[in-house]
Amino acid sequence: MTEVRELLSNQLKGIGKSVPADAVLRHDHQYGLFATKSYEEGEVIFEESPLVILSGSTSSSTAPSSASSEKIKGQFLVSSFAAYNNEEKEATATIKDGDDEVHNTRSSLLRDLIIPSAIKSKLPCAAQVQKLRGMLLAAASYAALDQNSKCDDGIATLSRETKQKIFLLYHPPVSNSGDDDGDLDIETRNAINLARLALQACKELSDPKSNLRALVDRDNNANNDDFNHELLRLLLVYSCNAFEGGRIYHRLSRVNHSCNPNAVVGEGGDRSSGNDTAKSKDISVLKAACKIEVGEEITISYLGKYLYAGFPVRQKNLRVNKHFICQCDRCTNSTESEDDKKIKGDLASRIPCPICHPRTGRFLDEDVMFDDDADSDDPHAFKVCYAVPQNGMTAEERNLYCPSCGGATSASHDGSIRKKKEGMSIKYMHVAEEKVYERLSNDSTVGNNHKLSQDEDVHTERDIDQQFLQMATSTCGSQHWTVHFLNLSLMEESLASFHSTLMSMGEKPEEDAETMEELFTDIAEVADGLQRAFTFASSLHLKIDPAHWLFDYTVALARTLVGLGDEKSQKYGADWISKVENYAEKFEAQDMRKVVNAIKDAWKRGQRDDSGKEGDSPNRKRRKKH
Repeated sequence: MTEVRELLSNQLKGIGKSVPADAVLRHDHQYGLFATKSYEEGEVIFEESPLVILSGSTSSSTAPSSASSEKIKGQFLVSSFAAYNNEEKEATATIKDGDDEVHNTRSSLLRDLIIPSAIKSKLPCAAQVQKLRGMLLAAASYAALDQNSKCDDGIATLSRETKQKIFLLYHPPVSNSGDDDGDLDIETRNAINLARLALQACKELSDPKSNLRALVDRDNNANNDDFNHELLRLLLVYSCNAFEGGRIYHRLSRVNHSCNPNAVVGEGGDRSSGNDTAKSKDISVLKAACKIEVGEEITISYLGKYLYAGFPVRQKNLRVNKHFICQCDRCTNSTESEDDKKIKGDLASRIPCPICHPRTGRFLDEDVMFDDDADSDDPHAFKVCYAVPQNGMTAEERNLYCPSCGGATSASHDGSIRKKKEGMSIKYMHVAEEKVYERLSNDSTVGNNHKLSQDEDVHTERDIDQQFLQMATSTCGSQHWTVHFLNLSLMEESLASFHSTLMSMGEKPEEDAETMEELFTDIAEVADGLQRAFTFASSLHLKIDPAHWLFDYTVALARTLVGLGDEKSQKYGADWISKVENYAEKFEAQDMRKVVNAIKDAWKRGQRDDSGKEGDSPNRKRRKKH
């Protein structure tokens, strides 16, 4: 059970004033969701269907379906989309699975919509261009839904009650003139400015006969009353509250962000039951990621994988995508450790201490760089001492503190040459972070027009990632977030290739032995990188289980080990799956829990097969030949 409370101030995080059940919430006030009972890890807090889905990514009755994707596109002029080869596009874009096909339609619309150059020039980064594209698709989806009567294709209209709930969600106040914006903080002004640019783009790109154009004209002709700017307010609601796929919720959209969240959002309904009704429901479920006490604010992460990144990247991501500066405990230099001591600073960005480990030029010495003895119990083993930066957006704001030597390092030090050289390590780290974040962001951005042949593309991208990994490791050491993110990116490609390698074995027996040797080496490297990622995630002392981040990688590795067929490899796979077994039981659907149990017990089945002298896997048989 939960209740909505009005947040008292940014300084009183997690403290809220109770709101009467019959009170009317204000869209320009900050609210939070608080627990009125205690929850254990994995316990369902509530399930909820979206009020509306402002994209073409689902066939829900409150969203445009795949059949109506042309209706969304029809809100725009034909000239608003990039010219492309229709036959080639259909060959690469059509996917049989319904959800994937519609998601691909949304990606296509985002990619092909041309942003007017005068508007694009006002956007400071590629991420904001992509954000504006999403806002345009949201506006078109809303226009497709906002009809006076039910259309022939079955698209449901938005009820007055649904609209009221949507516009009561938080969004900044707006006026026609914009004169009052100066009283708002910079992030709020940025949100309003981006919404106004989106409104301008809607006017330039929309078909004059479309419902989208009618909404734009109504906004532009409205008086200064905030409530008359329907489309501008809709764009702000979307920008501040939408979940993946443009989903907007009545309660779930009121759950605030924390960089140390105590809850997670997942898919609801029994999607493994085979029940068509259950599958068709677009339900999200909010679950406790750890124990939550009565009166504690319920928080989630808006960051995805970047929850595990350093302070500057988290703040930049939130400012661009959600228009606020995070002031959670983790972002204000304090994180609870297991022994209840306060650990100050940005743990995800720690680097080898420049005082304990002086650099030769820009790069770390090799033994410091890789820290191979980090987990060694040998008291004589070489140990790397790590310094933790303060939370800050610039290199000058990120002074290092080393718990081992007690020394402090500043990027703006005016002292000796040695101190200046030590301070340069912060600047090197800062530059490396910016480059890696740009690389990772570009990889995931829809609308990347860089095209190569498939094989050339894969090899080129992998080579580039390897170069970035080498740069990050030599600059930041093995415990920095950039190293783990790049390792996981490369790991994803390796895990995908293992299955095809195993399937191809047996076709050329003379090459199988060499292939298996290379495969074992690659698997060992993946396992080592994944173990380091688990260690890194645990060292951040977050409330959330590292398996929320690393579950898919772990299952893929364990599946590969089971696929090798021998008992030793299968037992090793069971060891790996045990790392995420508890997480899977509490947070994964029934189908995935079955997969986890099958991997865990594979070696036992192999023993039973061996006792009957039957059931050798093809991979085991192939190895017996050599």
